[in-house]
Amino acid sequence: MLEVKLPRLGVTMQRGTVSNWLVEEGEWVDKGDFLFELESEKSTVEIEAQESGVLKKIFLPEGEEVPVNTVIAIIAGENEEVDVSAYTESLSSKEEVAATEQAVINPEEKNKSNKKNTGGKIVPKARKLAKELGISIEEVIGTGKGGLITVEDVKNASGSNSSISIKEKIALNHIKRSMSANMTDSWNNIPQFTQMVSVNMENALKVKKELDNISLNDIIIKTVGNAVKSYSIVNSRLENDEITVFDEVNVSVAVNSKDGLVVPVVRNVENKSVTDISSEIKSLNEKANNNKLTTEDFTDGTITVSNLGSLGVETGTPIINPPQSTILFAGAVQNKPVVSAQNEIIVAPIMTLSICYDHRFIDGVTGAQFTNKVKQAFENLTSEDLK
Repeated sequence: MLEVKLPRLGVTMQRGTVSNWLVEEGEWVDKGDFLFELESEKSTVEIEAQESGVLKKIFLPEGEEVPVNTVIAIIAGENEEVDVSAYTESLSSKEEVAATEQAVINPEEKNKSNKKNTGGKIVPKARKLAKELGISIEEVIGTGKGGLITVEDVKNASGSNSSISIKEKIALNHIKRSMSANMTDSWNNIPQFTQMVSVNMENALKVKKELDNISLNDIIIKTVGNAVKSYSIVNSRLENDEITVFDEVNVSVAVNSKDGLVVPVVRNVENKSVTDISSEIKSLNEKANNNKLTTEDFTDGTITVSNLGSLGVETGTPIINPPQSTILFAGAVQNKPVVSAQNEIIVAPIMTLSICYDHRFIDGVTGAQFTNKVKQAFENLTSEDLK
């Protein structure tokens, strides 16, 4: 008999959700076959069966979140008898303790609590609807036999006293929950400031024409990596009153996926050619769109680049991606009138570059020095700089 436990995909992962069981109870599964899809904080990952056998019992319904290492299913031999009472009794015991604690804290709510769904019985369609509407199952009163929660119960629980018509309620998935927590932490705990400069991208666009199958985003990431290598204080983090400056320039790249914005890492940018970087970013994009990104794809980033220029966004004020100290935002390149060195008005391709710094240890002058370093790197760019 094998206990199937919710795996830990990274050192910071505490909880997870089975979004889809790929094998049904009573079916045979071979070792190495995909058993279920796990929603982690960053992506959805297919988890393999560790042993061959029959999936005797599933304890964790799809869509419910539990701590890592929780026993979520049992795999055993085809004719092997399995006693699952120990697991169900343990679960019942935990529910009883929780109910008792709630009664002590809120004794006046006792009668209401008794009517709520404490047994966890719910029609599958009702569970799916509750997830879509962002409704906690524990707050739904089941009117079916034995307290079974029906679709109608979920619909009733979603009712509102407001007269405003609601189109839909969308529950945050793990990616958006992780983003919400990280950005709240950044905004609340890191004093930060943003500097903006206008960058003449004429040379960068010329270099782009000289290279095959290279995007402006690839050039931006490589150029930033070069600038960071010669000005490494921004390639850092602050922990326990100590600044850690990294030798490797590992750029976290904002990539859009069907589940939301994710930020995988391109490592050692300073030592790679723009061609290598382009190939790696294409691979990360493909993995993101197919929910194939792993924990390794997200770890060890030292600085972040967010480029929304291709979407027509002219400028922005990014928020630091903790625990990093610096994030760069590249806007759209637009033809604008500028004054040349000869005091002539000319039209040039201008990009607004916004760089946000951790103000706990990076001051305005230090930030300005790096901001100008990046500006000069773009304006004096040659194809040799990208090799």
